[in-house]
Amino acid sequence: MKKSILTIFVLALVLIPLVTVLSQEPNAIKTANYFLLSGSTLNDSLTLETLSAYDLLVLPAEAQVYNPNFSNDIRALNPDIVLLAYIPTVSYNSIWQDRLHKELSSGIQSDWWLKNKTGSTVSIWSGTYALDLTSGWNNYLAEFVAYEVLHNDYWDGVFYDEVSDSISWVGSVSLSNGSISIDSAWQSAYTQLFAKTRSLVGLGKIIITNGSSNLAYTPYVNGRMFESFPTPWEGNGSWNTNISSYLTLENSVAYQPIILINGDTSNTGNSTDYQNVRFALSSTLLGDGFFGFDYGTQSHAQLWRYDEYDAYIGSAKGDATQESTGIWTREFTNGKIVVNPTTSSQTIKLDGEFEKLHGEQDPDFNDGSIISRLTLDSKDGAILVRPIAEILGGVFLNGAFARVFDAQGETYRTGFFSYNDAYEGGTQVITADIDFDINDETVVANANQVFIYNEDGSLHASFYPYTENYKGGVNISIGDLESDGSVEIITGTENGGGAQVRIFNSDGVLINPGFFAYDNVYRGGVNVAVGDLNGDGTREIICGAGTEGGPHVRIFNKDGRLINPGFFAYDINFRGGVNVATGDLNGDGIDEIITGPGLGGAPEIKVWNNNREQLGSSFWGSDTNSWRGVEVSTADLDHDGTDEIIAFTQDVFTFSNY
Repeated sequence: MKKSILTIFVLALVLIPLVTVLSQEPNAIKTANYFLLSGSTLNDSLTLETLSAYDLLVLPAEAQVYNPNFSNDIRALNPDIVLLAYIPTVSYNSIWQDRLHKELSSGIQSDWWLKNKTGSTVSIWSGTYALDLTSGWNNYLAEFVAYEVLHNDYWDGVFYDEVSDSISWVGSVSLSNGSISIDSAWQSAYTQLFAKTRSLVGLGKIIITNGSSNLAYTPYVNGRMFESFPTPWEGNGSWNTNISSYLTLENSVAYQPIILINGDTSNTGNSTDYQNVRFALSSTLLGDGFFGFDYGTQSHAQLWRYDEYDAYIGSAKGDATQESTGIWTREFTNGKIVVNPTTSSQTIKLDGEFEKLHGEQDPDFNDGSIISRLTLDSKDGAILVRPIAEILGGVFLNGAFARVFDAQGETYRTGFFSYNDAYEGGTQVITADIDFDINDETVVANANQVFIYNEDGSLHASFYPYTENYKGGVNISIGDLESDGSVEIITGTENGGGAQVRIFNSDGVLINPGFFAYDNVYRGGVNVAVGDLNGDGTREIICGAGTEGGPHVRIFNKDGRLINPGFFAYDINFRGGVNVATGDLNGDGIDEIITGPGLGGAPEIKVWNNNREQLGSSFWGSDTNSWRGVEVSTADLDHDGTDEIIAFTQDVFTFSNY
């Protein structure tokens, strides 16, 4: 990897402050889908895959009949997903023909139906008949849910629909218990239903409602859904009332809070109203709830996903705060949310620099820019992430400009200069915990020497992998090759050296004299990476030919035995070599191989699996008119559990004291 050094005196003035996240944390953005279809729809493989990306699903209870394997199938894709069974508490739908609801119907007594003053059965929704919660229906429903729905591991809990603190809104009705104060009796009946259900299903199952914020229910439920947020029937229907109820309820329930904020298109189907989505999602993030967005009260059967769903902001650092201007904000370990519920556009001064998301759906708003001020229209919100300027766990070229991509080659984060001023520009640097003491050490390689620094910056060890006289540059990678809980340092020669790979322990002691990855008369060097390419827990050494070599990738075991003859990542006649990296780009526990051409090649990045198969399309790591190749690396930059692809420029800068 030939590098040119640019001495820059003032660039440090515009560098983004370093951000270091030491451990992966849960993401505060939790998505939900209120999806009331079952049968053939849930059997569709694409639907299954899409639904598995959510954190919580509300599904028809009859899915356990029509789709008996669905629970196991979706948990195989997302083991942490929460499945809630949709159960109306009042209405019985005449179109139900499944075995579960026929069984439910068979036990309903004739005097359980809700009647009006003339003795006629009441229908609240078209095609349905209403039941009287003050009748025997109350205990019967709780027992049915416990013994026929939540009796196994298919469901994580129940979603009780139609919950209201009153019944007088449907007209003049006569309750079976003869109560004159029908609303008070109705509310007491719901308290009885939730208490009975909780006593039957125990502490481990989830009970949420749609939708009452009545605190009388909190000893028994986990939370509720706010439908058509801001829910028009929640108090006066205002955003402020909804948020107050949401945050109060979250702190009042006796069990793990499970609250769902469900925004929608108000039955218009306008799924591209991205401001509406942002406003509802950022409002959700003022608390710790789940967020969904769909058509509206007339249809809950959409598979819409939005750019914000995949943003990683980490966990909350504290409660939401309201400023005097009416703006609400909340800080997260990897970001910040800002909500403008007021009636006018506002400009907010941020406490530092933040990065807008890189969005495809609304790129005019989510443009990836680094900002210190944010202007939000009325009824809008923003999810911001903290800029990345430090690479942990992956090798980087000190002083090079880094561009960040996802596995599909889409720009994932805003580019930055990968520079640590403690080390000379142009050196290769890896910062990681190489001795498993919870602290990060730093490995640095220059023209002929490798240095190992402790967390406090003191020198732990140094060594010359290819003698002191060799000055052609050293390529480095790290990994636990022995599967013994210790990290090894793997080196390769760079310019003008034989393609010799050598292995050292974390103290810089040679533990394997190494091997030649290519013919021992070849003097173009070798690029190295380490990764577990088949998920067996053992890491392999991946080698790419250096300068003047073909773009050939080969795979060796820890002893230098060739275990994969390799492949040409680019045109076989290209003689600029190939840069290599590995990373788990999809979180499946198996590393992919990432390649970039060496000097003289276009900056075309490709992703490969262990079977020498290219995954997806190639993409450009920098200017398509450049013929300087592209350096590649990977790291989990935002600590969301998957690695990002990092592309580096060949030109680097350093400060004048080097």
